[in-house]
Amino acid sequence: MIRINLIPAEETERAAGRRRDLAVGTIALSVLAVAFVLAHVWQGVQLRMANRQLEWLTAELKKIEGDYADVTKIEQQKTELREKLRVIAQLEAKKVGPVRILADLAAATPDKLWLTEFSDTAGALKLTGLGVDDHTVADFLRRLGALPFFHGVDLDETSQVDQDGAKLKKFVIHGQVDYAAGQGTTQAAAAGGGKP
Repeated sequence: MIRINLIPAEETERAAGRRRDLAVGTIALSVLAVAFVLAHVWQGVQLRMANRQLEWLTAELKKIEGDYADVTKIEQQKTELREKLRVIAQLEAKKVGPVRILADLAAATPDKLWLTEFSDTAGALKLTGLGVDDHTVADFLRRLGALPFFHGVDLDETSQVDQDGAKLKKFVIHGQVDYAAGQGTTQAAAAGGGKP
C-alpha cells in the first residue's frame, strides 16, 4: 500500500511547531510547578526550623528570667541586710553615745557653771545653763567644741539674771550631736580597760 501525504509540507511544519511549542510550554509549566513545590517545601522547612529556634529561645528566655528574678531577689535582700546592719550600727553607737556624751559634758563643764537644760532632738543640741561670768561661759563653749560628739557648737544668747542675790550669766548654746563620732574612741576605751 502506498501512502500519499496530501497535507502540504508547510502545514506539517506548523503542526510539528505547535507540538513542539506545546511540549516546551508543558515542560516550562512543569518546571515552574516543581519550582513552586520546592519553594513551598523549602519555606516549610525554614518555618519549622524558625519555630524550633523560637521555642528554644523562649525556653532560654524563661530560664534567664528565672535566674534574673533570683538575682534581683538576692540584690533586694542584700540591700535590706545592709540597711539593717546600718540601723544596728546606729543603735550600737547610740547605746554607748549618751553615756559618753554626758561623761564628756560633765568633764568639759567648768566649776562655776551649771547646766539647767540638755535637749537633743534628732541630732540638734540645745544647752541652757548659768555661769558666773562671760569668761566661764566662753571657756565651756571652747571645751565643748573640742569634744568629738559635738559639732557646730555656737552661743545663741546670753543674758544676766539675779539668782539668790547673785548676778549670773544665763546662756543658750545650739549645735549638733553625733553619737557615732566617738565610737572609735569608745571601742578603744573598752578594749583598753575603760580609759579613753
